[in-house]
Amino acid sequence: MFRRLSLRLRLSLLLGAVLALGLALGVGLLVLHAGARVRAEADGATRLARDLVEATLPRLDSAADPQAEIARLLADARRLRHVRVTLAGDEAPSKEDVDRTPQWFTRLVLPNAAVIRIETGRGAILIAPNPADEIAEIWQEIVWLAIGGAGIAVAAFGLVSLAVSRTLRPIATLAEGLQRLERGEHSMRVPADGSPEFVIIAERINALAATLQRLDDENRRLVRRMIHVQDEERKDIARDLHDEIGPFLFAVRAGVGALARHATAPGADPSRLAEDCARIDAQIAALQQVNRRILGRLRPAALEEMGLDDALQALAQGWREANPNVAIVLSLDGASGDLDHAVFGRSRPNTDNVIDSKSLERALREKPDSTFSQRALDEETALTAYRIVQEGLANALRHSGADLVEVTVTHANGALHIVVEDNGSGLDATRPSSSSGGLGLRGMSERVGALGGALTLGNNAQGGARLTASLPLRGAAGR
Repeated sequence: MFRRLSLRLRLSLLLGAVLALGLALGVGLLVLHAGARVRAEADGATRLARDLVEATLPRLDSAADPQAEIARLLADARRLRHVRVTLAGDEAPSKEDVDRTPQWFTRLVLPNAAVIRIETGRGAILIAPNPADEIAEIWQEIVWLAIGGAGIAVAAFGLVSLAVSRTLRPIATLAEGLQRLERGEHSMRVPADGSPEFVIIAERINALAATLQRLDDENRRLVRRMIHVQDEERKDIARDLHDEIGPFLFAVRAGVGALARHATAPGADPSRLAEDCARIDAQIAALQQVNRRILGRLRPAALEEMGLDDALQALAQGWREANPNVAIVLSLDGASGDLDHAVFGRSRPNTDNVIDSKSLERALREKPDSTFSQRALDEETALTAYRIVQEGLANALRHSGADLVEVTVTHANGALHIVVEDNGSGLDATRPSSSSGGLGLRGMSERVGALGGALTLGNNAQGGARLTASLPLRGAAGR
């Protein structure tokens, strides 16, 4: 049940319990020492009364009126506190005998003292302790202590409850802020009020809200970017279909029409029919190449057919054929654990192992299974790695003016590491990112980030551009 109480009520109850315990302890100590106080006062008063009576007895024999002397003695003795002095046979209760305290308390502290009897020859004088007034005084002290302690406890309870309420007031604001965050109101901020501890919590909540708001903005930007990329890809495909496939289809249709006319004409010339068929076949072959190029932009077929390393070599060879004056050095993490190098294009300085396309094809057929194939990269990681190299080569060959591009793909620490660098002019901050297949540097960075990787772009020590990326191998076994 105590766990269900609020923190304010818990603290207030704990404080009240401590104050009540302290008050009970104080009252208990007073009650514990009350008996000793009463006995000490009663014993002192009894001795004083006995000394007074014994000092007066010698004067009784010489007194003209002994009874009057005894009466004066009794009158003087009645002025003494905590003691009763009477003649034997005259033990009527006095006002001091009136019970002014609870009986249980009186019985608890009342001493068991014997009555002192002094014979005078004219009657006996009785001296008995009478601590009623002392007991009443002690009881009043206890009552006032209890009243004062209770008042202090109530005041402290109220003050502490008020202080705790004011101190814990920011909790409601913080809880409301968290609820608003849960509802998706990431633009909200909570006031940093109250004690330093609550100020720290409020600052953390505001930082969380700012981060969530930034992520919301980033998500909206990514959605807009995705829609834009999709639209651009559709435009590119539509343009290719219209500008490249359309003319080929028109040419094929025209060739078929010419073939039909020549075939049905009287005295048809077989050589002319063969020319028409060859022309149509050439148009279809060109159409197939355009179709493969468009499909390669959408999804590289070599990646599924040959694996990542062979697809990268085919990609490098394709760029080399389009840029014969640029050397492309491709270094892959080989099956032996060393880097396998392939150089495409003209020889760079200190590089003599240039191979042509026929040597490449023969090397691909004879080359053992690569480490990447053995690791069975998941489809998304392999495609992303391919796109990174594709984008890096496109940027280097189109914008940097480089005559040497080096591509390194290695595996270490459960991740695929990709480096594309050139010896060109380096980065130009005034030029926007290029786009390759609808995916520019920004889109590529977003794609890498979605896989839990990282991508950086900068200049190398020679001043050329350097693109680095790391992709976690989610479906691969570590080395």
